[in-house]
This record gives sequence, C-alpha cells and structure tokens, in this order.
Amino acid sequence: MIHKKRRNRICCFILVAAMFMAGCGKQEDCLSVWKESAHLKGDETEKELYQMALEEDILVVYTVSTRITKVKEAFEKTYPGLCVEIRDVRSPELIKAVKEHEASGRPECDVVVCNDNSGDFRQELVDAGYVVPYMPEDIADKMKKGHFGKTVSFLDEAEMLFYNAGKYMECPIQNIWELTKEQYKGRIYMPSPLRSFSTFAFCGMTTAYTEELEKAYQDYTGKQYNRKSECVWDYFWKCIVKNTVFTNSSDEVCEKLGNADGEADFGIMVSSKYRYKDIGYKIEPVYHLIPFSGCVTTYALMLATGSRNVNTAKLFIRYLLGGSDGRGEGYQPFCTLGTWSARKDVADGNPVPMEEIDLIQTDVQYLIQNRKSIEKFWLGLLAEK
Repeated sequence: MIHKKRRNRICCFILVAAMFMAGCGKQEDCLSVWKESAHLKGDETEKELYQMALEEDILVVYTVSTRITKVKEAFEKTYPGLCVEIRDVRSPELIKAVKEHEASGRPECDVVVCNDNSGDFRQELVDAGYVVPYMPEDIADKMKKGHFGKTVSFLDEAEMLFYNAGKYMECPIQNIWELTKEQYKGRIYMPSPLRSFSTFAFCGMTTAYTEELEKAYQDYTGKQYNRKSECVWDYFWKCIVKNTVFTNSSDEVCEKLGNADGEADFGIMVSSKYRYKDIGYKIEPVYHLIPFSGCVTTYALMLATGSRNVNTAKLFIRYLLGGSDGRGEGYQPFCTLGTWSARKDVADGNPVPMEEIDLIQTDVQYLIQNRKSIEKFWLGLLAEK
C-alpha cells in the first residue's frame, strides 16, 4: 500500500514539474495542482517521507541563517542518499529570488528560512502565496501558542541592546534616553534599519510606544516631554542617530562591540549573536532598561510553493523542527545563547526567559500599514548622517 501511494505521488509530481516547465497556461492552475499533489496535511511518517524523498533531486534551501549548514550536514548523515544545497542570502535578496524564479515558471527553491519581522516577508511571500506552511501532525501540538498559522515560526530571538562587557562590569545605563549622551557619540553601533529587517522592526515598533518613550524621557530629564515640538519617537531617533555608527548587519556590530579594541560601548543587534560569547566575544545583553531594550523577532520556516522536491522538503522541515520528540539534531544548532525555543517541550537556549526581559512585541501588520512613513523618516534621517 505504501509503495502504491509512493508511486502515485511521484507520478503526480512528475506531471506537475512538466506543467511548470511548459509554462502551464495559467500559473495559478499549476500552483493549485501542486498544492493538491504536495499533500500538506502533515500525516506522513518519517519513514514514508524518506522513501519518497529518495526518488527526488537535490533539496535547495534559501536561508538567512548560517546555522542551517549544520542542519544540512546532520540531515545528510541521518538520511543517506539525500543531498541538500544551501543558499545563504540576505532577506531582501531571498525574497527577490523566490519571486523571480517562481514567476519565470521554473521554481528553484524548496525550503525558505527567513526573518519574519518587518512585514516584507509576510506581505511579499506569505500573503502572495509564494510560500506555504507545513507542520507535521505529531509536532503541531508541541509548538508554543502563536508559532504555527499562516507561517511556521520555528525560533524566537530579539533585536536588542548589548553593551561592551570588556569595558563595563555591568550595563552603565538604566534608561534608553541615556544613549543620547554626548559621551556615547560614535560609540553606538547598529545595522541600518533600511538594510536589516530585524532592525527595521525595532525602529518601526517604537513609533507605537509613544507614551512609554515620553514617560522614560520624563524619568530621565525630570521634565515632561513637549508634544507640540515633534513626536517623541521622531526626536528620540534623531538624538540617537547623532551618536550612532550604522553597519550593514548584526555581524559587523558584534565585531565592533566584542573585539579586544572595544570600538563600541553599545550595539543594537539580533540576540543570537550572544552565542559568540562562548568563543571570547565580550558582549552582554541589556535585559532591563526603561522603557524597553529591544523587540521580539522570529524566524519563519516555510515550504516553497511549486517545490519539485516536496517530500525531501517536508522531511527537512520535520528534521529542523527537532522531530516528534524535539530531541533531533536539526533543532540543536538553534538552541544557543540569545535564542528562545518555539516548542513547549524544548528548553530555551537563553538562560533568561523572554518574558522577563524588557522587550516590546513586533506587530507585523502595524509595520506593513505604516511602512511608507517609517521608510520615509529613515531615508531622510540617514541622508543627513
């Protein structure tokens, strides 16, 4: 029975592949056929998926996380005969590549791992149908609330403030407005919010927390903020930018903050960089700050619509999620300092729980709705830098 089901599934995928190659008339018809044949219910066993995957080609994964390479290596050892190709690209380039390949009728990618914070991924790939969620039935009830729906959020992180632990025994500030002090001019590093989805999420979400910023301003200065002058978040970021050196990525921030020279006092970066503490980087996160230290961020794990190696893709997703019991090697590379598990049965990698940290939530729909005004503000601000 299993062999018959496998043959039928393989024949169906050969037909779908041929339709894509031929242009298929209407692309939506191709995708409709693909979704039906892809069998996304998640009820196949690991053994069934492996047997069907052996009939497929090399799995192609587009990812913004270098840690996927470790998953690839472990996956290929666990499932002999299966091969994975990793394409490590930044989020904007990943989105562009997925759209272009699928629009051409020659989808190349099978699995997508992308930052799901700024609204770009959600709006351009998820809502547009370029990627779809896949969740094995025996894992679904083990995911934390809010981590499986239109997307599969397989890991929690934060875009947050870090300080130079080689220079300071403890964080030297208690209020975020202290970052505007003259003494920190040129000593704060952060990725450009126009280059980093996570940084855009943090900068963008501060616009929804005006009351908190105003109260923090009053706590810091002893004066009530004058709303008639300009919006508080507008003024806040104008002051911060004067002291900030902008980079292209969190990796660059981590290098400046954690090296022996100590070029930076503070850095705003993705929390998973905290794992570099284990190899000697002198960095520590700011868990408590008035009114907040950063924002919650997530990573999406999705199946690419039109995947030609869909069984291998489903097996890879299952493996990356840690398998039925969460103990599989696929999830282990992500259980590090600066990360929080998306599963109820897997412990967080970070010693301090996320709910005990002064973080604001990321509202993707809010960022989508306010994208133009946020981008316009930052384009103008960085042009003056």
